[in-house]
Formats: sequence, C-alpha cells, structure tokens
Amino acid sequence: MALISNYLPALFLTIAVELMVAFLFGFRKKLEITAIVFVNLLTNPILNYLLLVNDHFSFFKTNLLVILFLEFLVVLIEWKLLVFALQEKTNKLLILSFAMNSCSYMTGVLIFGI
Repeated sequence: MALISNYLPALFLTIAVELMVAFLFGFRKKLEITAIVFVNLLTNPILNYLLLVNDHFSFFKTNLLVILFLEFLVVLIEWKLLVFALQEKTNKLLILSFAMNSCSYMTGVLIFGI
C-alpha cells in the first residue's frame, strides 16, 4: 500500500500538468480531456513500474539518457493512443504529447527531484 501512496501524487500531478498543457493547446472537449486522463492512467503507472522493477533487479543502470529514452517512448505511445482515441491523424497530437510530457517531466524534476 505504501508503494501506491508514493506514486499517486506523481500520477495526479502528471495528469494535472498535462491537462493544463492540453488546455493551452485548445483541447477542451470532454472527449479530449477524458482521452488525456485515460492515456496517462495507462502510461504513467507502466513507466513507473518499469523503473521500480529495474531499481529492484538492476537490469540496466538508470541514468538521464535512459529516462529520456523512456520518456521519448511514452511520447510516441501517448501520441498513438490519442490518435486512436480522438480519431485525428495530426502532427498537432504529436506536438501536444511532446509538450505535455516535457512539462510534466520538468515539473516532476522540480518538485520531486527526479
């Protein structure tokens, strides 16, 4: 249970930051907001679980390059999930995904010292 309580604040912060970024990009419809929340509910716990498992078993050394690579993968996955959910095939969704994840990562660094 303690494990979940450690990651919930980070998850909620990620969702809040990414929704703010989406709002600034003009994504305000109920479907758009719902898609962003559900995409984050999928990708954020998976990313954190992978990092947790790696920390426990030491499959590879976690450094900034690894974190940035994983974040890059998250950007691509979230972009594709948003394309699927919103039925839009635009580069605007890729830019949105990149902006949302960049802002949430930097916010996490500032607050949690990741």
